[in-house]
Amino acid sequence: MQSATPFDTYTVSAFASRQVIVMKTQSHDRRRRGSVLIYATVCMVVFFAFVSLAVDFGRVQLAKTELQGAADAAALYAAKGVASGTGQIRTRAKAGASDNKSDGIAVTLKNADIEIGRWDKIARTFTVTNSQKNAIRITATKSAARGTAVQTPFAKFVGFSSMDMKAVAIAVYVNQVQVDVDVPATANPWLAGMPAGTQANPTNSWGIPRDQAGPYTRNGVFKPNGESPSQLTGLTLTPGEALTFDNIAGNGQNGPDEESVTADGNTNWVLGNDAGAEHGKSNLYAPISSVIGVFLDDSVPAGNVPPTLDFSSPESREFKSLAPQLRQMFFIGDGMTTDGDVQEFAIPPGATRLYIGKMDGYEWNNNIGVNTITIARPAGVSLVK
Repeated sequence: MQSATPFDTYTVSAFASRQVIVMKTQSHDRRRRGSVLIYATVCMVVFFAFVSLAVDFGRVQLAKTELQGAADAAALYAAKGVASGTGQIRTRAKAGASDNKSDGIAVTLKNADIEIGRWDKIARTFTVTNSQKNAIRITATKSAARGTAVQTPFAKFVGFSSMDMKAVAIAVYVNQVQVDVDVPATANPWLAGMPAGTQANPTNSWGIPRDQAGPYTRNGVFKPNGESPSQLTGLTLTPGEALTFDNIAGNGQNGPDEESVTADGNTNWVLGNDAGAEHGKSNLYAPISSVIGVFLDDSVPAGNVPPTLDFSSPESREFKSLAPQLRQMFFIGDGMTTDGDVQEFAIPPGATRLYIGKMDGYEWNNNIGVNTITIARPAGVSLVK
């Protein structure tokens, strides 16, 4: 009888081998199931993150837009009453904000959220002050500290349960302007702000009469203003604001036999005042017969003079904005660049008066012609930030 040992041994070995294989397969399946669980968890986190972006982010952006609208409304409404007292300004600001909702809740302001000050248009800066105030800055806030933060129910699964936000708005009040003034070619700006009887121009050997602040009578002709320049009236000067001219029309000439030119003057003939700096005002280089100006405070001009400005070249007259100092003569021309862009003239600190005259070297009293300056704008408010 054949021995069965080899067969049995083989069979047992095969079964044992299968058993091992099966056991190994079961262990590997458990590891795969654990990996799937981890991947599923990660995917869920990513899913909630995307849901948060789609839902919560949209909610946050809408609330922020609404909050900015409330800040804008509050600033504009408060700026209309910027000339009133602090209490009334705050009342207007709070009312303007509460008329608007952000995330379904009326926007509320605290006193600290409402700032009164002055907006410098040239520097584009806001300064908190009660002196010459012309602007309101509003900071509208939604935060957890105030109990008004925007809730983000989906984003809380990734660590963000709410979102703080703020919106800033600055509104400026612009005074009504109504200016319509004639500037005769005889107006000597170095006589601006000087007492009656003050003379200008250097002594000369031709017997040319010197210009004089009026009133006075010469050769039987009474001159109520003499050669004194015109002060712009109907205009409130607020330092930091920019002055622009709506229209400067008319011609002038620096003597009976000279060329008649527009407000930009004779650009082929640039000169300075023969007396240089005179009566507390700087010298100036500009085209003859051009329209020029000078800012003054309430005092009679005197003291150290500012630097001389030079508008000899065409490029120097193509400025977009100019910031002259007190008692510093400056070129105005027709108030526009050659491309028709309106030029801005910053009102310097301390300025209360603006005088407009004409450019010449001496003997303004025999000049001919008139330039008419018009500025007409209603009062109003506007957002600057």
